[in-house]
Amino acid sequence: MADEGRSRIGAISLGVAVAGAVASRVALRAGGEPHPFWLEVLAAGFEAGVVGGLADWFAVTALFRHPLGLPIPHTAIIANRREKIVDAIVQTVESDWLSPDAIGTRLGRLRPSELLLDWIGDPEHAERLGGPVRDVLRSLAAMLAEPEPVRFVERLVRERIRDLPDDRALALRVAQAVESREASRMLQSAAVSLANLAERPQTADELQWWIERSAEKLHEGGKRIVPFFLRRTIVQRKLIEAACSYASSELRTAALDPAHPLRRGAKDAVRRFAERLAAGDEATRLQAERLRVAVSESLDLEPIVAGLLGRARDRLDAQLADPESEMSRFVDRQLRGGIRRALEDPERRRVFDERVREGAVDLLRRHHHQIGLTVRENLEALDTGALVRLVESRVGNDLQYIRLNGALVGGVIGALLASLRWLLG
Repeated sequence: MADEGRSRIGAISLGVAVAGAVASRVALRAGGEPHPFWLEVLAAGFEAGVVGGLADWFAVTALFRHPLGLPIPHTAIIANRREKIVDAIVQTVESDWLSPDAIGTRLGRLRPSELLLDWIGDPEHAERLGGPVRDVLRSLAAMLAEPEPVRFVERLVRERIRDLPDDRALALRVAQAVESREASRMLQSAAVSLANLAERPQTADELQWWIERSAEKLHEGGKRIVPFFLRRTIVQRKLIEAACSYASSELRTAALDPAHPLRRGAKDAVRRFAERLAAGDEATRLQAERLRVAVSESLDLEPIVAGLLGRARDRLDAQLADPESEMSRFVDRQLRGGIRRALEDPERRRVFDERVREGAVDLLRRHHHQIGLTVRENLEALDTGALVRLVESRVGNDLQYIRLNGALVGGVIGALLASLRWLLG
């Protein structure tokens, strides 16, 4: 409503001036001679207001269209000078308001490091930053099971095996390893794994096969009594249940008890091997060398490495695809923390700010013409009528005050001239 009222100010002011001029002239004719001084001044003011209002109406209207639809020269200026106006706007925006120097000066007052730290402080922004990083990591993880990484890891493992020493240095490492906490955990894990193996139904089936095979071998060797009992199903079941139950129970006990004889025996065996190797026992050294060579040359590592890397790839992909997963939260946390730590040092922050500003200015100078192209494309996308309506909607209401001011100024000047004429007789 306020905009609509402003758009009528010019017409209202002109209407008031016309009505005042008519009324004052009627009053002068009806009042007889001599006319009152103030009435003549009032009439002159209203008449001059009509002239000023009409002149400014013509000027304002001529910007957008032909007044009264008449093709008067130098009217409908925006429509007829469209190309020049567009060129002027593009030139002003591109070369003056948003010139490289102007934008560069503005960028020089910014601190990109402060903006970045403030931006990543918002959890939503950190998620938006972490998403692309996780996508990149997923792409990298997808390459883990490719032939090249598999062969690389396989060669690395073989090299590490070949590089193992076979002298006192190895003995020292073995002795230290067997007493370490990691070795205890490995023995515990091995005991639990073997206990689980003993409880598997497949293990019982395999044991039954071995019992039957042993019975056949004994029978072929001329034995009769033992094969007879071993072939009985109930005997097989009892033997298998007793063996699996005992093995599972002992292994689980060994997993919980560091002093269990099984764990002590395993440690003692490794320790004795290390002691013999440290003492320079030639047989032990040759045994270690043969073991190392056998593992290095005969172990088929490629399927093992490919399987491990493939599982790592699948697990990483699943974890990084879920923003709420442990790995995704770790990446986001490390990313935010890494940025903050990197920018804690004032010198690093200064260098970061300079490089960002230099990069932005360089990018701006190389692609600055895109600003003008964007402005031109948006302006040229409008037809002439739409362009006129756009300009008129933005400044038309304010131009109505020109018409109001024209009527007011014209009226004041008319009144002053009438007063001056009266004073001069």
